Amino acid sequence: MVRSDPRRPAGWTEPGFAPQSLRPGRAIDASALLSPFDSLIWDRRRTERIFGFRHSFELYVPAAKRQFGYYVLPYLLGDRIVARVDLKADRVAGALLVQGAFLEDGSEPAAVAGPLALELRAMAGWLGLDDIVVAGRGDLAPALAAQLAGPG
Repeated sequence: MVRSDPRRPAGWTEPGFAPQSLRPGRAIDASALLSPFDSLIWDRRRTERIFGFRHSFELYVPAAKRQFGYYVLPYLLGDRIVARVDLKADRVAGALLVQGAFLEDGSEPAAVAGPLALELRAMAGWLGLDDIVVAGRGDLAPALAAQLAGPG
């Protein structure tokens, strides 16, 4: 009988590296908006292999060909990339604009909107912006707008 190595993800043919202290099966409690330059996603092939997430930095794509928007940040929740948001800082209006909010396959709006709203509030504060405005683009936009309308 061949025993599988719990440190080697099923189906991987390329090498991967993890600290020796890693204990498989532990829950990951993460919530983060990821810059397109974040080390977690800058290697697009590795990101797709690990997360099943395909990301294109669309600011380099002509506007008519963009799928998600100009400056799109993936959103990591737990051990999955569950959404992506197209953000813009409107410094004149003092608002963080969520120009689009999109769920990834298998993600539920009710599970994503609350934690994402907390991250957006933190980002707005860090940028010195007083308001967050959600546009209607994307399947996550209604739930996210509802979360942000509540007490924060």
